[in-house]
Order: sequence, then structure tokens, then C-alpha cells
Amino acid sequence: MNNIADIIKSQDPFEQLYDKEFRHSFKCFCTLVCQLKNKKINLANIFIILLKEPELMNIYKELTGIDSTYNALLVFLQHDPSLYRSKYIKNFLTESNIQLSHG
Repeated sequence: MNNIADIIKSQDPFEQLYDKEFRHSFKCFCTLVCQLKNKKINLANIFIILLKEPELMNIYKELTGIDSTYNALLVFLQHDPSLYRSKYIKNFLTESNIQLSHG
């Protein structure tokens, strides 16, 4: 039954528009971070910048309409699944003692 709902959802013009707008907002935010830092930054570094700078995290959540920090970071992992394996991110989380929880 879930597959039918997914098919219907994928054909829904509103869902298609929402997805397109969301991807655009996500990419605009990444561009903004690069401009603020005055250099080209990859997604792993933007992910870490969001963890380090709560002000940017708040801007990101406001721009994309995401309510929680967990879901905001999850978008990065869904956009680029290779971030799950990033040693750079793992090392930062370990060194910073940051625990990401769903709540």
C-alpha cells in the first residue's frame, strides 16, 4: 500500500513543486555559507559549520522551514549519503562530544 501512496505523491503537482522549492532553498543556503566564509566549501564542511554556529543553523531552518536541528541535519545526509561515512564529520562529533538525537 505504501508504494501506491508513493506513486500518487510523486505525481502530485504540489509535492513536485514543494520538492523543487526545497532543493532550491537548500542549495541557496549552501551558497550563502560559501559566500559568508568567502570560499568554496563542501557539504561535510557546511554540515560542521551548522553544528558550530547556531545562528547559521537558525537561518538554515528558517529558510528551509525545518523545525528541528535533527531533521535539518538529516536533510544533508539524505542529500549526500556519503556524509554518513565522512571521517571528518565523525572526528568532529567525537572531539566535540556532540550527540545528535531525534528529540
